[in-house]
Amino acid sequence: MHLQCPHCQRPITPGALSCQGCGVSLLQEATPGSAEPTCAIHPNRVSLASCDRCGTFACAECLHQNSRGEVVCQRCHELEPDVLLPWDKREELGTFTALWKTIHTVMLHPEALYTVRPEGSASSSLLFSLLCSLPSGFMTGLTYMGIFSFMPAMLPAEARSSGDLPTWIGPLMFVLCLFLVPLFSVASTVILSGLDHLVMKLGGVTRGYGVTLRAHSLSQAPWVLGLIPFCGMYSAMPWALVARAFAYRGLHRTTWGVALTGTLIVPVLSCCMCGGFYALMFSMMRNNF
Repeated sequence: MHLQCPHCQRPITPGALSCQGCGVSLLQEATPGSAEPTCAIHPNRVSLASCDRCGTFACAECLHQNSRGEVVCQRCHELEPDVLLPWDKREELGTFTALWKTIHTVMLHPEALYTVRPEGSASSSLLFSLLCSLPSGFMTGLTYMGIFSFMPAMLPAEARSSGDLPTWIGPLMFVLCLFLVPLFSVASTVILSGLDHLVMKLGGVTRGYGVTLRAHSLSQAPWVLGLIPFCGMYSAMPWALVARAFAYRGLHRTTWGVALTGTLIVPVLSCCMCGGFYALMFSMMRNNF
């Protein structure tokens, strides 16, 4: 909805108290006994427009524009203040600073996600996910490079002389992990957030897939712990699930039940399927022997 000055019909910015065109005050006193709608908060003022979210009449002082371009009343604005994360201000802060501050917020203050802007571009969300996975890719590649570099020295002398591994295997594994781990992270973010979104749709969430993608991507922040050798990735996994529950609840403005179901149902089912597959394999092997 676009606001117009009731006097000159020029467009008005939500929140303005006077027309930028003709200068007339937009805070008009209501006439007693008039049929004109009045502001729900200031009943002595004539309503300038109704809220796009709840339909409540509001005066110029009580109207605001949210991140989706909707003109909302004071109550709806307070319920959904659309605070910007540092990642949303990376042009101002710089990409590295915005990334670090957002990671710090998500990991240590996930309750802040209750008031952040729910929407964001898909490219912005996926870029955040990719950058958070780079430390894991780096450390995984470094680990494999070390394994393949020192493996010949661990083999018996006969095995070393009969078939030495090429020296380029270690660096190749490093490069592959450095590129493939982030790409896998981005692909899994797209797929898993889609599955989580379907689950939460059954729970009654009304916001689009872009909100779930943004929430899922933000929950990837703990994966920077992958830079810690051996234990980092194991610590990142449960931490990311906790952050995801906060992100789903905050960005979708839903209940804990829906947020936890959306967070856990896909990982739990995946574990059950994998566990059942391995159980079936062991059962078949046992019967064969």
